[in-house]
Amino acid sequence: MKGASARRPTACLLTLAMACTASVGAGAAEDAGTTPVADRRAADEATLARREAELAARYRELERSLLRLADVLSGTDPRRADLLREAFDRARDEQVGDRLETIVKLLEQGQFLKAGTGQQEAIERFQSLLDLLEAGGGDRRLGDTRREVREYLARIAKLIARQRDIEGSTEGAGADADLAKRQDGTARDTGELAGELGRFARRLVDDARDATPATPSGDAPQPGSEPQPEGDAQSGGEPQPGATPADGADPDPTAAPPAEEPASKEADAPVEGDDDASRAARTRQRLEAAGRHMQAARERLEQARRREARADQEKALEDLETARAELEQILRQMREREIERLLVQLETRIRGMLKAERTVAAGVEKLAAASGQSERERQIEATRLSREQAAVAADAAKALTLLRDDGSAVAIPQALEQVRDDASEAAARLGRSGADGPTLGLIGDIVTGLEELLAALEKAHREAEAPQAGPAGGRTSQAGEQPLVDKLAELKMIRALQVRVNTRTDRLARLLGDSSERAVEPGLRGTLERLAERQRAIERAARDIVSGLAED
Repeated sequence: MKGASARRPTACLLTLAMACTASVGAGAAEDAGTTPVADRRAADEATLARREAELAARYRELERSLLRLADVLSGTDPRRADLLREAFDRARDEQVGDRLETIVKLLEQGQFLKAGTGQQEAIERFQSLLDLLEAGGGDRRLGDTRREVREYLARIAKLIARQRDIEGSTEGAGADADLAKRQDGTARDTGELAGELGRFARRLVDDARDATPATPSGDAPQPGSEPQPEGDAQSGGEPQPGATPADGADPDPTAAPPAEEPASKEADAPVEGDDDASRAARTRQRLEAAGRHMQAARERLEQARRREARADQEKALEDLETARAELEQILRQMREREIERLLVQLETRIRGMLKAERTVAAGVEKLAAASGQSERERQIEATRLSREQAAVAADAAKALTLLRDDGSAVAIPQALEQVRDDASEAAARLGRSGADGPTLGLIGDIVTGLEELLAALEKAHREAEAPQAGPAGGRTSQAGEQPLVDKLAELKMIRALQVRVNTRTDRLARLLGDSSERAVEPGLRGTLERLAERQRAIERAARDIVSGLAED
């Protein structure tokens, strides 16, 4: 929960800053039109300027807090740390602090109209930062919801096992009284789980409503919205405000039974829709139906009518299996949305890294071909290129954190890890020896690796957007366990990694020639050891992929 708690103070400060800016702006607009006395005008100008200056100082402190929080979280929650740094970078790029200081000067000069315009722009930028910080909690909320669904699935699996055991005992020689007692306990647990699923469905509806922008007309229902999931809230029999009794019903408001019947029918009405909330509501209905069949089986067991009890038990099992299938589909849909978001994030990062790396490659080639520069000029340019190359390595490390958090891919993280290591080595070589041949070859490998990574992710994204095509290349169909990329893409990436190792091995062989003594040189020995470790990593990744295919 550290990530959430770290976001909370920054989000609160941004909200407070927006409110303060709006308040100052309102005061400026009011004073601009009502200034009958010169000394009062001067006092108001000083007050508004002072309040705006206090806000600017608090905002500067907020910027520093973003970096401090990012440093604190970098070791335990790298993704949240990256989010805070991204918010800091956006604030600096949009010059929010400078804009606030400009507003202070405008207020001191009595230019209220320009100050009001600047304040409105500042509020918009505050809102942009707030949206960025709040959006960062979406992944965590999704992860919590997925864990909750998995817990429900585990409980349904236990209920199914218990019900099958009772059914087997019913066929055997179990005592009727004992079977009825066990059946009653299972029915009670099923009803309790149904109630929890009803609350879960209502929460999903509320989350979806909160995530949907409000429309000008709040009376009309949203297109595609499903009111049925919320119908569970009415299952307790409370009539809706303003509801009229059904035809033929007693209009007396004290007549409770007629009021309960419409609510019960509404709660049991079929729920349409494929969204998570609708599926959760259908799961609740199936569990309630299973509970009713279990209670019917209990009554028949108490009456020693085992054949009829067996029929009810089979129906209860069917309802439980249907409920489990609905939850598995919820889990699958959540995973599909998670994969799509992650692929977009990775594509964006790697596309930016590839653009930066191509720029570095062009600069290194130009530096290597330049002949009229002095040694000092070449060193300055090599140092600049080294910094740009180090930035690519840092971006690769951030993208690698996303992949490792997901944990479903094998070869893709391996490829990105190699890009990170090569980028770090290239940055060090540029700082030491400049644009020599080995450095050019290393940078060429980085460009190739990023191009292959981007192609694999783009292909995976296209497949993720076309679910009607079905599982591809060995993608598992288990609920919630879809990998980021399919096994075929992973094997292709393994092949690309092996080709790159082979190419680098040939390059080192040509460098060493027939002189085996050079292999013991510290620099070359380290390179050979890293290459050997890379070969072992490829072997491990290939073994993991093959093991996964065998399990599928």
